[in-house]
Amino acid sequence: MATYHVKFPNYLDGYEAETEAKGYLVGVVVSAGNRSFELTVYDQARLVQELDDELDSDRAYFAVPNLLVVRSVTRVEILRAVEALAKGNFQELRASPVE
Repeated sequence: MATYHVKFPNYLDGYEAETEAKGYLVGVVVSAGNRSFELTVYDQARLVQELDDELDSDRAYFAVPNLLVVRSVTRVEILRAVEALAKGNFQELRASPVE
């Protein structure tokens, strides 16, 4: 399994309940060696809402790099998903060089 570090956005501190209720979180960064992955995290209900909104708009598509869908948008669920991704050496994600 790849060694990695997860950094949650600073604004999450103290707003975990609100974030879970909203069902999405942007700016979770996973670093593994010389690779970095910025995740956008959704729960299923919020993702369906976003898909419906985007597909009904003039844009008519939905594309988000490194989209991670979890049962609920909590640190525990996100860390559990990242651990599973690490077992596959983060193959499913698009990396950016660590600055």
